[in-house]
Amino acid sequence: MDRIIAATNINWFSVSIATFSKFFIDRTWYRLMLGKSRLLALSLVGLLLMGCQAMNPAQSIAPMHHPLDPLTADEYSQATSILRTAGYINDASRFATLDLQDPPKQSVRSWQPGEDFNRSAFAIVKQGSQTFEALVDLSNSSVLSWVEIEGVQPSLIVEDFIDSFRALAEDEGFIAALARRGLAPDEVACSPMTVGNYNNPVYAGRRVIKLPCYALEGEGSRFTRPIEGLWAAVDVNTQQVIELVDEGIIPLSETPASTSVAATNRQALKETVLYQPDGANFTVNGHVIEWDNWRLHYRMEKRSGLVVSDVTYRDGDRDRSILYQGAVSELFVPYMDPNNNWYTRTFLDAGEYGFGASVTPLMPGVDCPDTSLFLDANIPDDLGAALAIPNAICIFERNLGDAAWRHFEFDSGYEGRPSVELVLRMGAAIGNYDYFIDWVFTQDGRIRPRIGASGYDGYKGVVTQSMNDATAEADTAFGTLVAPGLVGTNHDHFFSIRLDVDIDGMDNSLSLDRLVPRDIEGPRTGWVVEPQTPASEQEAMINYNPATPTNWRVVNPNASGPVGHSPGYVLRPLNSIAYTLLDSSDPAHQRAAFTQHQLWVTPYNADERYAAGNYVNQGEFGLGLPTWTAQNRAIENTDIVLWYTAGFHHVPRAEDFPIMPSVWHEFELMPFNFFDRNPALDISPEWSGN
Repeated sequence: MDRIIAATNINWFSVSIATFSKFFIDRTWYRLMLGKSRLLALSLVGLLLMGCQAMNPAQSIAPMHHPLDPLTADEYSQATSILRTAGYINDASRFATLDLQDPPKQSVRSWQPGEDFNRSAFAIVKQGSQTFEALVDLSNSSVLSWVEIEGVQPSLIVEDFIDSFRALAEDEGFIAALARRGLAPDEVACSPMTVGNYNNPVYAGRRVIKLPCYALEGEGSRFTRPIEGLWAAVDVNTQQVIELVDEGIIPLSETPASTSVAATNRQALKETVLYQPDGANFTVNGHVIEWDNWRLHYRMEKRSGLVVSDVTYRDGDRDRSILYQGAVSELFVPYMDPNNNWYTRTFLDAGEYGFGASVTPLMPGVDCPDTSLFLDANIPDDLGAALAIPNAICIFERNLGDAAWRHFEFDSGYEGRPSVELVLRMGAAIGNYDYFIDWVFTQDGRIRPRIGASGYDGYKGVVTQSMNDATAEADTAFGTLVAPGLVGTNHDHFFSIRLDVDIDGMDNSLSLDRLVPRDIEGPRTGWVVEPQTPASEQEAMINYNPATPTNWRVVNPNASGPVGHSPGYVLRPLNSIAYTLLDSSDPAHQRAAFTQHQLWVTPYNADERYAAGNYVNQGEFGLGLPTWTAQNRAIENTDIVLWYTAGFHHVPRAEDFPIMPSVWHEFELMPFNFFDRNPALDISPEWSGN
């Protein structure tokens, strides 16, 4: 670590590990990266690799109360110390992953508060060009396993970005290409992008980052000033530029792109905020949250981000299990432009960059209501030390002004109840995109995951200034001209959400309740419900089709529900349905084959957590769900996991420029014959204390 110099004060509310995600975020830092002060910049980033202990010591979270609590700062240090003492790691070792190794599910379900439990950590360690997996027993200070995984590339680490920037900054061909455009290295920023797997022989056996670049001059984000036609590929293991492509000069867009308050006649609104004069209704004990009838556990992981676990609902005198664990499993974002600079932009963001690694601080009053409780979270840095992210999670209640239920009778009048919901939220900045992930819990027993998206479109620089130009048709073949000289490129977003459902216990089944047209006696026609229970995985690869409506219902056939029903929950897609339009022969589709179905169902396996496989960076085809479900294992009356593919196609529009309005997509788990009556029936008509 000879590149590291003395500590420099950094405001970590605005700079976190996510700052070094797929694109450059902060102008000063990345100007230094390609400018004359590279050494200083590398030194500052080196401090990040060390955990930035000198300027913002990683904060220990609350004392352990639950077997699924995330690793503490001390446990990060303990894990790396155990590995170093055992001779497995050294100063050159870098951690792509260091997280809690989940205890066996049955032991967690049988655990009672106050009981002791063992703690283990799982690590993926990069040592030169080699990749190792480690399992560390923290309770007994021992290494349980250390195994080399051959032929894979782990997720990107901060040092990969540094090495790629340095290699590019020192490349004479790149500097000359900039000069032809009237630019110097300290006037540009470049985006470290993964390259997928297209069987490119130049990339075989290498750890490759592709770097398109942007001009820093002008107002607004660099994403609105792409230096189109110029890009490089760097092997970060050897720190060599292995490709440099200059397809010719396309003028930079000169369209103003500032996001500051525009000089318009729009008047500010009067303050409109959530207000809780008597305080919150939820409690947080360690990582366990209790609100109304809900109880759940939360944690942050480097790959999946916000994870909710051990979700139960208090029904009378029973705590009834619903969801053992829910989290983002993968995120696939393929862009549609086949140009050499663009075709590799088919990102598997969770596995390549880390959804939790890209977490950003949440801003009170904008990202979350001022009434929120903001929580810090630890994620591991490259050296395996804890890096504290302030305001990484917010928890809040909201009353949207919607009735939980209501009815009006002309003879007896009105009766209804207000509805309040609890929200857990995280935000992530992955390159030009910003995402929110919400886990929403309602008083009528629903769980509603929500996906929010904002940030910047993937802008391509073009010659066309207007749709009236002769070049417009060709330049907009794969996107929309959103401003003079800028095309927003068509793309998709597909999220795989892993839902380990435990409806009143671990052994569940999937019931496909098909609504089937039926002739009805008399003058009518109509429909009836015909349930079908898939027996094996390949019978439960489900594509949503509104022409053949089907309820996807998880039931516990061993439990007794109301009036003899098997208690269940229905997965309702709401506005989160999107279909992949990629051909099955497309290498991008083959790496993200989970997108070919909206719903997959597998038997629980602790080692199956990521829908596209454990190693997606330059990864092989067909890993994850396609490989697992090829076994066609039994899924009836056993512990099952739902894998729901939520998504949306993004056809950019002028209103996306310069920065997109936030859009939200959601689905929900809704009780179905789980309760013996409306679970919101007993909501009080008055607030507590009134």
